Amino acid sequence: TFHPLFRTALVGAVLWLILRWLLPWLFPLLAACALAAALEKPVRWLCRLGLSRGAAAGAVFTGFTVLLCAGAGLVGWWLTAGGLELLERLPLLLDGTQDWIGSLKDAGGRALVGAPVPLQEPLRQAMEGGIEAMGDLLSTAATQSALALGRWASGLPNLAFSAGTALLAGAFLSADRETVRSFFRRQLSPAHLEKWDAACAALRSAFGGWLKVQGTLFLLNGVLFTVGLCVLKVQGALLWALLIALVDLLPVLGSGAVLLPWAVLSFFWGKGGMALGLVVLWAAAALLRAVLEPRLVGQRAGLPPLAALAALYLGFTAGGASGMILAPLAVLSLKVLHDEKIVSFWR
Repeated sequence: TFHPLFRTALVGAVLWLILRWLLPWLFPLLAACALAAALEKPVRWLCRLGLSRGAAAGAVFTGFTVLLCAGAGLVGWWLTAGGLELLERLPLLLDGTQDWIGSLKDAGGRALVGAPVPLQEPLRQAMEGGIEAMGDLLSTAATQSALALGRWASGLPNLAFSAGTALLAGAFLSADRETVRSFFRRQLSPAHLEKWDAACAALRSAFGGWLKVQGTLFLLNGVLFTVGLCVLKVQGALLWALLIALVDLLPVLGSGAVLLPWAVLSFFWGKGGMALGLVVLWAAAALLRAVLEPRLVGQRAGLPPLAALAALYLGFTAGGASGMILAPLAVLSLKVLHDEKIVSFWR
């Protein structure tokens, strides 16, 4: 038998290979399975009303597709309008940044007057070098943001094709659910079938509770962010709130990945009230999660912070944004299976 640490490392390597090479091919099918499972209750409800399985699945997935397209169109319109507005204001923002850098140099020069004479020139050179590096960093960040936006826009056709494939496959899986389920169950021996049923029950229980918790926190944070951003008079407060609430669902990162850099930039641009409000909003969201999540999830759910961070980094380096979401879920699945003694990877 292999040492548990070796088995854990082997599982990690296999997970990395899956995220790096197989995920782009399997993602539409995985998304289809997830959609079919998530929309099973409304499909069954329509079946109880007298519709056939195929008609019920078609109706549910058609309605879901309409809602998804409407939401995607709304977000796309918001991103396009915001991007055009940002391009129009970019020269003014850059001018304001240059003015801020000049003011910082003047303030630093006045502060150096009180320094010992032999140290004034080295300190001045260090200060000017640091300020120039900060300006270069801002320029580089603006350039890289524009390039990232271009890459994202060029990938939209592939994203739309993958989403359409996932929706169609999900509808077919839902319509032929029993046939597909029976086919895969026939491929397993009775011993493996028993273990498979136990694993499915454990994962269904764990992820069902996890999804309810995340959905509850998403709604509460969405309301909190919407109210807070409306008080701060941010344009497009609702869409910003939904975006920040989505980022808050990511392990380790949280809403601070958006709110804190936003607060720092607002402070440097002379909007102290906005910066303070964003920090208060982040603190309120962190407090809400810290208070509610342990009560909703329980002590055994979730991942330790170090494991979540490692899974997040592994997923991002191997599979990009989708890997960053799927890798922690995969590690959580392994933890659930291990805790239920269905598999054993470590002591």
